Amino acid sequence: MSKVTRYLRVQDGLSDWVGRATSWLTLGIIGVLLYEVVARYILNAPTIWGHELSTMFFGALSILAGSYTLRHHGHVRSDVVYRLLPLRAQAFCDLVVFALGILVLTVFFRMAVDFAYHSWSIGEFSNSSLWRPPLWPIKATIPLAVGLLILQCLAELVRAALRVAGVRYDDPRDDEASETA
Repeated sequence: MSKVTRYLRVQDGLSDWVGRATSWLTLGIIGVLLYEVVARYILNAPTIWGHELSTMFFGALSILAGSYTLRHHGHVRSDVVYRLLPLRAQAFCDLVVFALGILVLTVFFRMAVDFAYHSWSIGEFSNSSLWRPPLWPIKATIPLAVGLLILQCLAELVRAALRVAGVRYDDPRDDEASETA
């Protein structure tokens, strides 16, 4: 069971690292928008890139935070019935949801790879402003984020399968809960 625990610990660590690293984009958004406001309203010299760059940063932040959010149970869940179920039935529901999620995300991943590759192969640029930045870097974050979300879904699927089977294991989350208590 130590290999399972190690896998869960590594995957959770990856999602946490990506979440923390991605959170720094918030400062980038604040910096760009602050600069834009000062340039526009104080210096009377608006930028051609401020709005678009902040939108790109926000898009990357939103999608890359998905695996971190899943790892910390931050996604919306309709749990009116779920929380009334016994723990094993909850685990079975989780098993089904994460298995279906992985299937859907796998299709989405393939589409996202094609989307990003096409953007890169044609040298796609934005037409939203005079700045015209290349779009492939921001589009490349989509398959990256979906891949990370698939990996975290797989970890959650493993947890659910172990709970359904009634297998006791060392969940790294238990260590975290005791550290914060």
